[in-house]
Amino acid sequence: MRRTASEIARLMRGRLTGSPGVRVTGASVDSRRLKEGDLFIALPGEHADGHTFVGQALTVASAALIREGAACAPPPPGRALIAVTDPLTAYHHLAVDERERRDWRIAAITGSVGKTTTKELLAGLLAAAFVTGASAGNRNSTLGLPAELLSQPDAVEVFVAEMGMSHPGELDLLGRIVRPDLALYTRLAPAHTAFFKDMGAIVEAKAELLGHIRENGTLILNADDPFQETFGRRCPARVIRYGSPDAPVHAERIEDLGLDGTRFDLVTGDERATVTFRPPGLHQVENLVAAAAAAWALGMDAGAIAQQAQSFEAAPRRGRLLRLDGGIELVDDSYNASPLAVRRMLELLARASGRRVAVLGEMYELGELAASAHETAGRQAARSCDVLIAVGNEDAQTLASAARDAGLDASAVHRVPGAGAATVLLRRLLEPGDVVLIKGSRGVGLDRTVDALMREGVA
Repeated sequence: MRRTASEIARLMRGRLTGSPGVRVTGASVDSRRLKEGDLFIALPGEHADGHTFVGQALTVASAALIREGAACAPPPPGRALIAVTDPLTAYHHLAVDERERRDWRIAAITGSVGKTTTKELLAGLLAAAFVTGASAGNRNSTLGLPAELLSQPDAVEVFVAEMGMSHPGELDLLGRIVRPDLALYTRLAPAHTAFFKDMGAIVEAKAELLGHIRENGTLILNADDPFQETFGRRCPARVIRYGSPDAPVHAERIEDLGLDGTRFDLVTGDERATVTFRPPGLHQVENLVAAAAAAWALGMDAGAIAQQAQSFEAAPRRGRLLRLDGGIELVDDSYNASPLAVRRMLELLARASGRRVAVLGEMYELGELAASAHETAGRQAARSCDVLIAVGNEDAQTLASAARDAGLDASAVHRVPGAGAATVLLRRLLEPGDVVLIKGSRGVGLDRTVDALMREGVA
């Protein structure tokens, strides 16, 4: 984005105070993330009202979007305030306008598992052929994604946007803002089930994006996912499927290299190329094949895709392999957790050499499915690890009990209340040559456990 405060005020029919000519080049709803040139959008939050931080924000930001009547001090010289009736609606309107005025293509990624990794992969692949931008980190919500869209440099030719949702209607809103040229679905699975009555409701919420794909757009679907079977008939987009052997984009001759990744042949239409892929886990093959399908749809060939994929490393907290002293290998997947994602990482751990230690935090937002999901994870852990540390409260106890009932020696099963206690226990338990998986929902805070172990080198 590159606009003046007065241009933004006119577009949003807002009242401008301060410098009309100040240049705005990005946006943020979080005052802690502000950069020079940003527009700060002051919104009421769960714990604080953004209007409280307007004065502080304008020490960095060019302008702030505020609610009409809010008690904010006049802006300092060279800054501006734009007052509107509803800052959130105005913010979304600005993002819609930015999307429409730019000469770029947007690839949107949604699904239940692997979204962020697939987004990072696709952006990395496309960088070989296009000036590429991507939404940062987990900024995939109705608050974060519009700011990412508004903060892209003018030179960007393709923008890769991750779209998340935890409630019905969110993908409909994001779809109306982003209107993607290409939409890619990763696998659908139970997640955020506290907010949905059943899996069918999750599928319908994910399908909200279909109606917003642009005319002559492309829809990338997982051919192995039965929940996506009807999606191709629900919009007029060109459909490309990936994953199954009869899909135009798939993997053949897959060789599992354990924690060193995988090697396989990538097939895109009539082309094929051999890929050595560093992120560990067979599920990462599916992520790469999904990204490859989108890159192929946007004009890249199998050879170029394979060459770009060679240097990819898993994103921080999302299955990245770390090494401690004493030959201890740690798989940091501490960013988040859902039942399918936990199963996939336990399958990776089961194939590892050495003593296998699983540190599993509770899975949040599962509602009525929580007890059964943690029981299942406990049984899976009993088949996959030699030592289990379940982190959290009641659901962690359910997980630990299920692992013992499934045959894991009681002396190897531990339940601790939080990340700090998990760190203390790991310091005592870890031995040279161990392989450690750390995974849990974000709120459990197991990233702090990973960071503590990395600072110390070894427990």
